[in-house]
Amino acid sequence: MTFRAGFVAIVGLPNVGKSTLLNAFLGERLAAVTPRAQTTQRRLLGIFSDETAQAVFIDTPGLVEPRYTLHRSMREEALSALEDADLVLAVVDAGFPPSLDWAGEFAGSIRRPKILCLNKTDRVAPSDLEELRARFAGGGWDGVHGTCATSGEGVPEVLEALSARLPESPPLYPVDELSDAPVRHFVAEMIRETCLEELADEVPYAVAIRIEEFRDREGGKPTYIEALIHVEKESQKGIVVGAGGRTIRKLGTRSRRKIERFLGRRIYLRLRVKVLPNWRKKTHHLRVLGFRVPPREN
Repeated sequence: MTFRAGFVAIVGLPNVGKSTLLNAFLGERLAAVTPRAQTTQRRLLGIFSDETAQAVFIDTPGLVEPRYTLHRSMREEALSALEDADLVLAVVDAGFPPSLDWAGEFAGSIRRPKILCLNKTDRVAPSDLEELRARFAGGGWDGVHGTCATSGEGVPEVLEALSARLPESPPLYPVDELSDAPVRHFVAEMIRETCLEELADEVPYAVAIRIEEFRDREGGKPTYIEALIHVEKESQKGIVVGAGGRTIRKLGTRSRRKIERFLGRRIYLRLRVKVLPNWRKKTHHLRVLGFRVPPREN
């Protein structure tokens, strides 16, 4: 039997469900997901393997017009994924016209094999969905599929279509791996996801997480994790800490529960907050925090 394997770049505008779709493909909650746009800040590899194929998904930040250095870093992450991909999965919100317009423009700009995923089909009438399929049929697409990533509807069909278009190849990664990212990455993302869920207005977008210590302890003691929450202003630090430390305790409790489910063991989580002025606009801060810095800004 022929085995197929390759890289699949998942691209689209912010908040169309790219990370939710990745989690649905893998059957695991690897990527951070919140209702907020721009939850994904850097690319993440997620690996789906079965008896006939291995699709190495590259989840990317939403394509936005950059307003500062972090945005340019996020856009660079998405564009570099397109360069590395054997196949492109463009994801749109089926009920959001600007997303649909983007798909029409994008189809003519990319030369690699590409499949269009009309996501969030639960928000559109069946007749409207059929009109959308007809609208995008042909048009440079190698397939058009509808999905509801939150329920899983249509996800197996997209996986099958992607697998059939991957190049013939042995597996690129061990078939029992789900990602190449270190555990620290996922721990940091769970803390940042909690900040996005719990903090209001612009504050969560000014948050960056750095794991300072991750240590297993003997004698049945919980794994010790210390994380630094970076913000840009003293006023933001006060909001994250909260009156009497109430907010940071809540962030710690919710994050700890997520991390314990992910690791399958008890942890002790210590959170600290530090001001890193204007880190989103400064290349040296972004580099220290592990972000890709666009070449022209090095």
